[in-house]
Amino acid sequence: MAKIAKPKKRNETLVFSDTAVVALRDGKLCVMWRVGNMRKSHLVEAHVRAQLLKPRVTEEGEFLPLDNVDINVGFDTGTDRIFLVSPVTIVHEINDESPLFEIDRKTLEKDADLELVVILEGMVEATAMTTQCRSSYVASEILWGHRFEPVLFERKECYQVDYSFFHRTYEVPDTPSCSAKELAEQKSHQSSRSSFCYVNEVALQLVTPDDEPDQNQNPDCPSPPTRRQSLMGHLHYN
Repeated sequence: MAKIAKPKKRNETLVFSDTAVVALRDGKLCVMWRVGNMRKSHLVEAHVRAQLLKPRVTEEGEFLPLDNVDINVGFDTGTDRIFLVSPVTIVHEINDESPLFEIDRKTLEKDADLELVVILEGMVEATAMTTQCRSSYVASEILWGHRFEPVLFERKECYQVDYSFFHRTYEVPDTPSCSAKELAEQKSHQSSRSSFCYVNEVALQLVTPDDEPDQNQNPDCPSPPTRRQSLMGHLHYN
């Protein structure tokens, strides 16, 4: 006979971090939070979802007090499905498709109506019963410029999870305070400037003294075609 576990009791062993954080990951601004399973039994087919709740006024002037927008946590790539043998950090990349794309640090700290709802779903391994656990983060619980402390430590013959670090974060001072949109524009501007400087530098290097006009040449005679040095002459191979 299979042991029957009540979903309510199972939910008590699924935990979310007390706060969410905003920080750079792989050079991109992201919102992150943690989920953990404190029981030894696994959660099968575990996957996460998230929605942003915020009031909105439509183009027609209609006021929506609780407009909900899906937050992409890897549905397209499959990273929304997690293997919950140890605490997992869920990552939402703030890109041009994110509802947080134009929100900077000051706006987030002043926005009292914003709420991030996070959901974890899966099946109990022993009974195959579906369970769901939910939590949410208001703006004051989303820490800009923080990261989570490590909880997984390598020992001699095993890995050890220390849940005393589960909710802990530390500050990252070099996190940009601007929005992800402004950060993307800055990177694009710097990239275009670098490309422009490189092209001009190459053009100056390719100009030779033969390009200067000959003062003694008869103006009625056509000038011979100027010859520029080949770009291949500037390439060096080791």
